[in-house]
Amino acid sequence: MNPGPSREAEVLVVGGGLIGACMAFTLRQAGYAVTVLDADLPGAAWRAGAGLLSPDAEGLTPGTPLGVCAAESLRQWPDFARQLEGASGLSVHYREGVRCRQPDGTWAVTPGEAQLHPPSVVRAARQGLPLHTERVLHVQSRAGRVLLNTDQGTWPARAVVLAAGAWSAAFGLPVTPVQGQALLLALDGSADAAAYAGRRRGSGARAYTLTRPDGVYVGATVRHSASVQPDPQARRWLLAAAGRFGLDGASGAATLVGLRPGTPDGRPIVAPHPVHAGVVVATGHGRHGALLAPWTARRVLGLVERALAGSARPPRERVSVAQGAR
Repeated sequence: MNPGPSREAEVLVVGGGLIGACMAFTLRQAGYAVTVLDADLPGAAWRAGAGLLSPDAEGLTPGTPLGVCAAESLRQWPDFARQLEGASGLSVHYREGVRCRQPDGTWAVTPGEAQLHPPSVVRAARQGLPLHTERVLHVQSRAGRVLLNTDQGTWPARAVVLAAGAWSAAFGLPVTPVQGQALLLALDGSADAAAYAGRRRGSGARAYTLTRPDGVYVGATVRHSASVQPDPQARRWLLAAAGRFGLDGASGAATLVGLRPGTPDGRPIVAPHPVHAGVVVATGHGRHGALLAPWTARRVLGLVERALAGSARPPRERVSVAQGAR
């Protein structure tokens, strides 16, 4: 139940998806009083994400600004997973050593690659956090405070983190929704789950499979659309990909649809808000949200510390990962 009219927070995180939940967890671990506001809209990306932690599979070039951040975040994941599990008592199903099928049909392990289960990460990160189902309608900064007007009332806070994902354009940010679709297949008792424990590429368009605790994941499509309805053509393509991968022991193909937050240059925005003092932005991660979550959380912690200390950098037009990387 939401508190009464006098509700107030030290740090408000807008968006309780994978990025928002991981940031809220990190801020709470650092000693801040954190409250999460989540609109719980259909199409949240974490519900449909694969959980593959692989800069190589995502085509992130080593040495580029985004590639450097991805490599750093990948190194942070083992310790971050242990923190999540230790604090919550819940498994995030982090597993190192994901296999990659080679062109000659053999399998190899790419050093440092890993996978996890995005819904489990969100559950673990949210554990014990105050979470309110509210949709933020308006943000304003005044007199050293940030005021959020929601469909349930007003929240004053000392600092706010906007992690609204595909819905970030409502806060003046250059983010557009990109639909992703995948299949989640159940394995019958005769199937060898280990046979699918890796990533594979289909011929032509990109496709891959991963074994997860909830089944075999077959992904994934990209469509510039804000629709949360399954695309029949995408489903047919995914079923054909599953057939090419030899998933004869799979059934019950559930369709997963999520909206990824895209930006014009393909780079996430992790920076002070360009207009509102005391507001930090963490959005636009596209298909790299799971991979970049620890890096994002650590960077946001530093930005929030500066905002609370009154030394946040002056507003600027646009700060992306390339401009803000360390």
